Amino acid sequence: MSARGLTPSKIARFFNSLESEDEFEFSANEESDFEPDKEELDGTDEDKPHKWGYRIYVLSGQSGFCYKFEIDSGNENKVLPNEPDLGAASNCVVRMVREVPRHQNFRIYFDNFFNSLPILKYLADEGILALGTIRRKRIPNNKTIDNINLKKHPSGTSVEYVADFDGVDISVTSWLDNKVVSLASNYAGILLEDKARRFNKAKKEYVEIDRPFAVAQYNSYMGGVDLIDSIIGRYKTLLRSRRWQVRIFYHLLDLTVSNAWLLYKRVHVNASITKLLGSSEFRINIAEVLTKIDTKSIIGKRSSMLENELQQRKQRGPTQRVPNRMVRQDDFGHWPLWGEKRIRCKYPKCTGFSSNGWEM
Repeated sequence: MSARGLTPSKIARFFNSLESEDEFEFSANEESDFEPDKEELDGTDEDKPHKWGYRIYVLSGQSGFCYKFEIDSGNENKVLPNEPDLGAASNCVVRMVREVPRHQNFRIYFDNFFNSLPILKYLADEGILALGTIRRKRIPNNKTIDNINLKKHPSGTSVEYVADFDGVDISVTSWLDNKVVSLASNYAGILLEDKARRFNKAKKEYVEIDRPFAVAQYNSYMGGVDLIDSIIGRYKTLLRSRRWQVRIFYHLLDLTVSNAWLLYKRVHVNASITKLLGSSEFRINIAEVLTKIDTKSIIGKRSSMLENELQQRKQRGPTQRVPNRMVRQDDFGHWPLWGEKRIRCKYPKCTGFSSNGWEM
């Protein structure tokens, strides 16, 4: 596909064709690919720490795995014949949950940019549980206690209002923490309450305050998008180019590698591997394999116990580096080399030394 024919919607459709294992909790939020020079970029948001950049809407699981994304280009607000038109922000949630199974108790969480009573009603009709913070001005005929009066009560005070909205019970919960937080949901309210630990400035000690069930659910499952964003940010590809195609491409490349690492951890969580690779080590292994394998890999069967022993020996102390397993078994013909320095044999349970190395 040429750069001239490349559009954000085409990029999103290509990457969203990938399916993965199901999670029951999803969070919808936005992430951005930022650049400090506002004159060359697409969008602005004065409320964000980084005010200029390309906005990407993401549907992520609790683990941080990105299941779907949408690049904001201003032309995505299109509804299907069987979908309601709920406004630009809520329509984004409608598009994100198109592939989520209906009536199977899947839950989705979003912030006050997306939340409104109509989207909660639509998701309830579709059999999807939803919860999110909400802006008071989006509640019609609002009779909830205002923030000024709620702040007169002690920290931990919460008030819940439940109303029928077109045949669906919607709960609006206001909770006083350091400031007032309002949440709306089609399944969660105050009960069952638990405790939250906060520092009391007057007493100069930590105290426990009551916390509504809706707040506990939101705090537990909302951070999926922030998690994948932080994973990308730790080892983000640094660019000088300001072409949007290049920036989006490398951002999606980082997103793909981060998704692959999360899948690697999910697959090996119950395996016999003693230590899982970190994000940086995983990226190094990918780079090593891609740069050193010049032919199609022909990986023969090898004992997993032997591989585990090699990895354990590799972690015991400072030794010569053991190449990646896929590089060692690529059947490419790594010729022996004679070296001046003697090194300890890498084979498990061998205590000998050798002056032979191998061409990598």
